[in-house]
Amino acid sequence: MLAGFLGALGARAAKLTCCVPHAPEPLTRRFPAVNWLPYDEANRRICIENCDAWLGLGGSPWQAAVSPWFADHLAFERRWCGAAGKPMYFLGVGAQDPAGRADPGLRAAADGAQAIWTRDAATAAELAATGASGRVRAAADLAHLFFEAHRPPPAAAGRLTAVLNFDYAGWPAMGAALSALDRLPARERIWLAQEARALPGAERDLFQRLPERDRSRWDLRLADDSCPVLAQVLEGWPSGEWLVTSRYHATLAGAWAGSRAVVIATNEKLQGAAEEFGYPSLDPAAAPDGLDALLRSATSPSDSTLRSRAAAARRACNEFFDAVGI
Repeated sequence: MLAGFLGALGARAAKLTCCVPHAPEPLTRRFPAVNWLPYDEANRRICIENCDAWLGLGGSPWQAAVSPWFADHLAFERRWCGAAGKPMYFLGVGAQDPAGRADPGLRAAADGAQAIWTRDAATAAELAATGASGRVRAAADLAHLFFEAHRPPPAAAGRLTAVLNFDYAGWPAMGAALSALDRLPARERIWLAQEARALPGAERDLFQRLPERDRSRWDLRLADDSCPVLAQVLEGWPSGEWLVTSRYHATLAGAWAGSRAVVIATNEKLQGAAEEFGYPSLDPAAAPDGLDALLRSATSPSDSTLRSRAAAARRACNEFFDAVGI
């Protein structure tokens, strides 16, 4: 998302600052155009007091099912922006769960924004229904801009790629799903970890939970090798003829690679991505017995569909640049 935004920004004169609760060095190596600072109240307030505009860039701010962190974060940011008289914008953002859409603090953040460009039509409609219709525009995820400029490797025939995450939980149907996948004539099986950390419910944790028989049949790979050049990281992305994923941006990467995909719709953003590309989706609570049949019948989106999403993202960025005068 950030790479897509920076590509759209180009040579425009802008100073970007972001406070993060992580070590800044890896981010500085990959995105040196951004001034990365520690995530503490003092830095955040100084940044807001000295900025021309506050931007919520990408992701799913309207989420509350897993943690109240986003609601708490935005409550403070909105208060400080109001006190300093700084305009707030959201660009390339979406909703993730009903709890987030109903949270009063998150709704207040939307109400306080000058403009919101969403990554899908469903989020735009939901926000408009709360009274923000004049400030909400349906657009697209900014990662489309990056994938358009740096297309993932084409889907490899006979390769099955799985990118599975269940956010501090598990997938009770995973055993049945793997049994269904055994019916595919896959010559290569890639268990791709988009999340490098072994967080509960993320790819590496799920892989370690597999019976030894299943682990030995899958090749565990990390998506990010810490190379500072993101385009080079993407060159090693193991695009498969078949893709099973519960990761939003892995779905987008699969679409640009031409994969046949089934999306495990653990939340609203994944359901929206499946609908965006015409991919079949599977409720994580449903029996996955027909997963192999869904993959066989799935089709990859047309190039015109992909280009239209990139065009929508570019249009949203340009409208934001015009709004803030850069």
